[in-house]
Amino acid sequence: MSRYIIISLVLIIGLGVGSIVPVVTSWWYDLGRNSISLNSSTAEAVSTEDVWVNPTYHFGIEQGVLSVIEGAPGASGKAIVTGLNVQTWPKEMVDIAPKVEFYSLDEVQSFIDTVNETLWLE
Repeated sequence: MSRYIIISLVLIIGLGVGSIVPVVTSWWYDLGRNSISLNSSTAEAVSTEDVWVNPTYHFGIEQGVLSVIEGAPGASGKAIVTGLNVQTWPKEMVDIAPKVEFYSLDEVQSFIDTVNETLWLE
């Protein structure tokens, strides 16, 4: 066989596998999830049990101790982390922290890392 035929076959097989694998994996992923289809002709209410909502997080500060709480700011929820000392934080950051809503724990960690940088502490 010619070198060009072998290269062509490898490319065709690679393109086939490269296009089939993502389709199959997305199909497999969708099997486990409930899909909600809204029909505009019927006025049926969608139950909240079928809708998956990403949790949000906020800070709660009491007596200089920071807690990460699940839920929107101002709402009570399950405390994820507690016991972080904020006495060394600048006053502006302590004032703004309970008002900020985070959409992942990575954002919470990023906020804490940003406040603890030496640039803010000077």
